[in-house]
Amino acid sequence: MRSADDKPVKLVRKRLDADGLVSHLRSLAAQATEIEIRVKGESARTSDATTDSLDAVGHKLVTGEIAAVQIRFFENDDWWSDTLLRAKDGFRLVRMREGA
Repeated sequence: MRSADDKPVKLVRKRLDADGLVSHLRSLAAQATEIEIRVKGESARTSDATTDSLDAVGHKLVTGEIAAVQIRFFENDDWWSDTLLRAKDGFRLVRMREGA
């Protein structure tokens, strides 16, 4: 995600519906490298690393099998972290640039 002056944005908050979530995860799978995924179940206080694919994690979010996922990845010469959470009206995305 880029700002109007084409510099990476430090923090982005966005709401997604199920189709938007799937599209976002497919875009990450195609463009990002060194992807690390941590999932959080409904009642878990901590997240756990997973070897699931981004598609599988998206499916689990949509079906309610997991409550949230954090995806750390390298894209556009920088490290990023996306947190995706289930919400009443879809999903919430919070993206932060971690820095190189």
